[in-house]
Amino acid sequence: MRYECISSLEEYLAKVEACLLSEDNRVAVNFPLASLSPWDGDALATANNALLAKISRSANLYAIFTAACGVKKHSLRYLGKTTQKLARQRIRNHLFRKHEKTGSKLARMVAHACNGGSVEIAWISVWPESLRNYLEEELILRHPEADWNNENRERIEAELLSARSPAFET
Repeated sequence: MRYECISSLEEYLAKVEACLLSEDNRVAVNFPLASLSPWDGDALATANNALLAKISRSANLYAIFTAACGVKKHSLRYLGKTTQKLARQRIRNHLFRKHEKTGSKLARMVAHACNGGSVEIAWISVWPESLRNYLEEELILRHPEADWNNENRERIEAELLSARSPAFET
């Protein structure tokens, strides 16, 4: 069955995308040198406590941007979703310390920060919260430059191909 009001979803997606990608909505992540070698996720989380407090219960879609050492312009690297309830924990797992059960990007973050790179993060809250799933998938497909999403992009594209097969046509 095909949803007939897709244009309203696409308009909402465009607004969400503009908000998430706007440089005005990005916040720098602090990586104090003393906490980088050896990597001290707890100290890094403490150094970014104000950022994590802002994110807590106020984010369910987020974007991570990076710039190499000495480069001012940040590039989109990752688009993600979470529940507002778990936002602080999810972002902490991506940026500072990973729980074994998460699929966070901590290894890439460690390598980037230890090489002197900078990181920015932007987030928004969408309602109803379940829309975050649709929005994240569409944003990942729209932004192939978000190369830390490659595994998710491949899964989404495979699902789209199977959904478009004649067996699923109605």
